[in-house]
Amino acid sequence: MFTQTHHTLKALPAALLASAVISSSAVAAQLEEVLVTAEKKSASIQDVPMSVAAIAGDDVGMGKVTEMNDVALKTPGMSFTQFNLGEPRVYIRGIGNSSDSAASDSAVGIFIDEIYIGRAGGSGFDLFDLERIEILKGPQGTLYGKNTNGGAINFITSRPDYEPMSKLSFTAGNKGLFHAQALVTGGLTDTIAGKLSVASKQRDGFQKNVIRPSDVTVDTNLSNSPIIGNSQGAKGGGDELGDIESVNVRGQLLFDLSDTTMLLLSADYSKDETNGNCSHLLDLSAGVMGTGALWQAGVDSLSPAYRSNIRNCASQFDTGQEREVQGVSARIEHGFAWADLLSITAWRASDVFHVDDLTSLPLTDINVANSVPENVINGAEESASQFSQEFRLSGTHNNIDWITGIFYMQEDVERDEQFYTRYNAALSGGLGLAPEGNVLFLQDNTTTSLAVYGQADWHVDNWTFTYGLRWSMDEKEITQDAKDLLGTGMPTGVPLILPEFPTAVKGKEDWEEITHKASVNYRFGEDAMVYLTYSEGFKSGAFPSQTNLPENATKTVDPEFVENIEVGLKSTWFDSRLQFNIAYYDIDYDNLQVFELTPTLLLVLNSAQAESSGFETSIALAASERLTLSANYNHGKARYEDFVTAGGSDYSGNQLQWSPDRSGSVDADYTLPLRGGSRLDFNVNYSWKDDYYTAASNADVTKQKSLSNLGVSAGWTSSDESLSVRLWGKNLGDKAQTQNVVVDPTGITSNKFGDPTTYGITVSKTF
Repeated sequence: MFTQTHHTLKALPAALLASAVISSSAVAAQLEEVLVTAEKKSASIQDVPMSVAAIAGDDVGMGKVTEMNDVALKTPGMSFTQFNLGEPRVYIRGIGNSSDSAASDSAVGIFIDEIYIGRAGGSGFDLFDLERIEILKGPQGTLYGKNTNGGAINFITSRPDYEPMSKLSFTAGNKGLFHAQALVTGGLTDTIAGKLSVASKQRDGFQKNVIRPSDVTVDTNLSNSPIIGNSQGAKGGGDELGDIESVNVRGQLLFDLSDTTMLLLSADYSKDETNGNCSHLLDLSAGVMGTGALWQAGVDSLSPAYRSNIRNCASQFDTGQEREVQGVSARIEHGFAWADLLSITAWRASDVFHVDDLTSLPLTDINVANSVPENVINGAEESASQFSQEFRLSGTHNNIDWITGIFYMQEDVERDEQFYTRYNAALSGGLGLAPEGNVLFLQDNTTTSLAVYGQADWHVDNWTFTYGLRWSMDEKEITQDAKDLLGTGMPTGVPLILPEFPTAVKGKEDWEEITHKASVNYRFGEDAMVYLTYSEGFKSGAFPSQTNLPENATKTVDPEFVENIEVGLKSTWFDSRLQFNIAYYDIDYDNLQVFELTPTLLLVLNSAQAESSGFETSIALAASERLTLSANYNHGKARYEDFVTAGGSDYSGNQLQWSPDRSGSVDADYTLPLRGGSRLDFNVNYSWKDDYYTAASNADVTKQKSLSNLGVSAGWTSSDESLSVRLWGKNLGDKAQTQNVVVDPTGITSNKFGDPTTYGITVSKTF
């Protein structure tokens, strides 16, 4: 199926060009200009000499883009998965980060209104009331906040408007989906405007806990477990997991203090809750040392409902997840006669909690060799807060555009993580593990970041020469401890194994780096540009989490350094009816930070050398006043150049995880005017990804086979555009997309999958 689609896509540019030429004399339609702030100034996306994808605010809504996974589907070269609410994972061109350490940074920077979000779990908010979403690919080491080696994702909210307006939107869908959104904006005085948006979402889960009372044969006292708790039994039987319950509030006040000064105050709050996730065991035949039969016997003892659906589980623990995110900011813009000054002051905080049953089976009888081999229960509590301040000055002198600034951030993260494990006699004896373990890891980290940057664009005729420079410094100070909650001695329990730390240990380290950017572009009139860009990125070192020895808890992994070369063409043809862009990139990663699970279930942070190269192309065509077509395609190769794991395995040459070699998407939008001025519009979106792996080992059990996603929607809009009704459906092929995979030491996998087919209706009214 993919091969056929791939050949179709290769032929698409020629077909689109031919269509454009044939219809150029008769078609008056034009593609809308897309403005972005990728380089900290407003510019057409066609004038930015780098790979940038943009999703307009009009495309953010039910049936189109409502969550990060939708953004990834529309952006070839980008992948999104979510281990839990507090640990979303974003990968761009094969580069991402899955480390949960309190002293580790994201490889892909997430920003809301140019405010950097330090913890990945702090990026939870409803995709509503957005002006646009920008996805920058590759290192952004000159102009952006910290640690944007893999790229950056900017969420730009709409600003308050002096013209009074309110909007209501209601969505109902399968599995009890109900999503309500409301927005009101308008002038409060002649110089003050305000805006308030609220969203609430509920949905039942597609996963089900099918445990029966008869499945529970083992109980244990976990009253001393501060995170996991002592809730056991079959109380969760029948619960639908993967459900959604969220609320989001965002408010803004815009003050026009003078003709040259503006103040924007913003505040936001969001809360998410879910019963947790179901993990389902697969690849039982891959079990090593004869353990496959043990796993199979355990699974066969469960109800047929478990075996009939890969999204079902049988956990006797009370799982769940919660996340709260809040923030306030003040943005001041002031225009001098010679330059523009921007100040962004922000405070953000997030609290996340989760308890997950990673095997999702009833508790093991540790004294019986032929019982279910193991159980792993994982829980974490994390509290993070950050303060950031950025000053930016920009202006134009003769034919030089310049920008300079300073960035400061302090982030405090407290993270406690607990693992409760049980291994039956056959497995614990063979691997030398404790039959039962209950360990707690505690981290308290403070990161202080400082950066000074500048960039200048020199325009000479049709040429533009760009040079940027940034000095970055990160300091991290951490306190770590590990506790044996059972107190039974050694071996303690996975993943501690060794005795608990006699006392908490402290570590402190700092790193600094100068990164550069150089670019040259040449314009063919106003419609085409070729560019060559060299850019560097820097990501500071990190302290590991869940270490066995106190001395390892104070050792850091080396910082990442990235070099990127990109050459591309951006062009507009036939009076803005056709856009064709293509870019080739080559990225070298020195000391790529890799978070890995060893065969003995130790969690370690390691370094690797890697390279990611390939080309991307995008085409958009206004085929007629009614029909618009677009296509995006990425053909890349992301590989480990040199990577020997902590366990001695050589993964050099392996494909980077979550990085398919080929991916693409096609969109078609058709509008049909109706009598009286109303209209119907239709959208079809098809996206696909080639095979990829979810782990650096590239083991067969970690392969996600190529998958596709088909979404459609049909809507009616009134003549005054105040009322719209839209029917929509997503993942109509009911494809099972892997969200997380844990490979057990015995070789079997514990899998969590994304949503199956979803559908619904959305009604929106503007007043």
